[in-house]
Amino acid sequence: MQSPKPDADQAAARPPFQPNMLVVQADLMSSTLSRGLHDHSVIADSRYLNCAFVDTNFEGSSFTGCEFDGSIIENSSLRAVELRNCDVEGLVINGIKIGALLQQLTGR
Repeated sequence: MQSPKPDADQAAARPPFQPNMLVVQADLMSSTLSRGLHDHSVIADSRYLNCAFVDTNFEGSSFTGCEFDGSIIENSSLRAVELRNCDVEGLVINGIKIGALLQQLTGR
């Protein structure tokens, strides 16, 4: 017995990203991603240019080799966020030029 094929409405209702996915070479430009579920997923070699992530939870996520140059993070929680081996040149937090401050403190 064959399984019934999902109809077009069911397929359209299913989000393109779901938990436990491997996403490679996604290429989104000028898009808004809101309330997506990507739990336990790996997103690699992808590009999100000029995109907005709205009401999105990255709790416990890791970002390795990612470029956030020119990005704005606002009205968000950064509690217990750790930056390791990151280029923080030009980093500004609440008007304080952290990148310049760290350069003065460390001489790097």
